[in-house]
Amino acid sequence: MDPLVNRMDMGSSAPPHSCKISMLWNWYTIDTCFIARSWHVKSKGGFAGSCIGVFFLVMVSQWLHRFAREYDVALITKYSQLDNVAKEADSEASYLAIPPQPELYTVSHRWLWKPLVADGVRPSTTEHLIRGGLFTLEWGLSYMIMLLFMYYNGYIIISCILGAFFGRLIFTYNEPLSGNCLADSNDLDKKCCR
Repeated sequence: MDPLVNRMDMGSSAPPHSCKISMLWNWYTIDTCFIARSWHVKSKGGFAGSCIGVFFLVMVSQWLHRFAREYDVALITKYSQLDNVAKEADSEASYLAIPPQPELYTVSHRWLWKPLVADGVRPSTTEHLIRGGLFTLEWGLSYMIMLLFMYYNGYIIISCILGAFFGRLIFTYNEPLSGNCLADSNDLDKKCCR
């Protein structure tokens, strides 16, 4: 007998073990798929493992965020100790002054090759590549977490929230507090899911 006919007789139109994907809030555990068809959860144990994995994935994103900041602090410390900070007052003063034609100055992109602040640290090319790589990893991981959220699975969302909470507790417990607002600081790069 044809297997398709048997399934139709049982009142099921979906093949066995097909992915349950819903764009509405759901609590599916078995036959859920996340990100790709290869992440197809077929058992309760597999789903529990997925929730635990997502929890640690979000914790890793918190660790990576702290790691990238610590790398920046290490670079600043290194260059401060070597007293290798750019102090060319004449060129910096002309850069920091308001140009007579700000539109032309902005379009010329001369700002791209000059430091943003007079006494800031400019990393070497290798250090800048490392910083770019760390940022790319952090950015990509943030979007993967966002995609997991978009499955609207309550268990996965709770795992993400708990991972963010415990990751933040673990990896920022010894950071000093400052009274500066983000808008007041020089750290103006915006990231998704932050």
